[in-house]
Amino acid sequence: MAPDLPTPSGGIKVIYRYVEHLSALGYDARVWHGTPGFAYESWGSTAPVDTGKDLEFAAGDVLVVPETGGSKWSFITDGQPVVMLCQGMDFVFSNSDFLTDEPGAYPGWPQATAAIAVSDAIHAFLERACHDEFPLHNVPVQIEDWFQPATKEKRIALMPRRRREDLLGAVQLVRRSGRLRDWQIVLIDGMTQQQVADELGRAAIFLFGAEREGVGLPGAEAMASGCYVVGFTGDGAKEYMLPAHSSVIADSDVVDMCDRTLEAMEWFEDSPEVIRQRAEAGREWVRARHSPELVRRRLGEAFEAITAPGSPSLLPTDVVLRHYQAFGGATDPYNRVRVAMRRSGRRVVDAVRWVR
Repeated sequence: MAPDLPTPSGGIKVIYRYVEHLSALGYDARVWHGTPGFAYESWGSTAPVDTGKDLEFAAGDVLVVPETGGSKWSFITDGQPVVMLCQGMDFVFSNSDFLTDEPGAYPGWPQATAAIAVSDAIHAFLERACHDEFPLHNVPVQIEDWFQPATKEKRIALMPRRRREDLLGAVQLVRRSGRLRDWQIVLIDGMTQQQVADELGRAAIFLFGAEREGVGLPGAEAMASGCYVVGFTGDGAKEYMLPAHSSVIADSDVVDMCDRTLEAMEWFEDSPEVIRQRAEAGREWVRARHSPELVRRRLGEAFEAITAPGSPSLLPTDVVLRHYQAFGGATDPYNRVRVAMRRSGRRVVDAVRWVR
């Protein structure tokens, strides 16, 4: 099951890639969108897609549900078993409160039989959030092969929507230092995937505004493109943003982000071997841990267990299930605010005003 977002977000791309790999492994895997005929026309995924608010399942099938909305959507399967796909820690308890326990071995989903975590940070979180012996499968996300380094130029790339205030403060401090000179600030926004890859390939430095990340794909993609990454981990990116090959900034420390950016600029101009070695070490780290081969192997191991004879994840009977799009899906006000905040990084008041 996948939300019907207007454009394929990073989380949507993960779902499609997983389905592609499962198909290659011989599974009859599908992406399920709720709107009849729904498709991303401009995105060339080979994943098979089913659409419709109601879908027929046969005994022995498996339904994988995203964690978005927390326990809000647990009613839609009417107690039928589900496997949870967790791409963000902050979603797991998003429909919880401070005074009530969540039922189930997986929070709020008593019918959940296993969970797939897309990063080490999420896996560690779920080990605390789920009851003992609840099956957890750690399957990394894939970094696409089109993220490759080109000839590096005096370009500092950033995505301006997430943590806009912090990035803006750091960039303005760099400007006021008088050392920007012939360096260019490149805003990656409203671009196609290929344009993003091209810009990251040319940029020497990437400023990463990570915030509450499950993985932090932009930083990993920049690292795979040979950029030297300066920024926040947002927690999820801490598994690849290591001091040995990046500049990790404490939360909202824009002064240090400015200083580390200036340091990287100086390396590029005066000590190119230093920044080249650090960027290459980061690229090798990301490529080794987010390769398509590793993703496919981990998925194979996970679904061998999930689909094994007698597995509790198998639907016990033929059944018709409803997509959460039938009840509003990601277009309800709560999720519209959350999606807007995660994609734009704007203030909460702006998101609330948009809903109104």
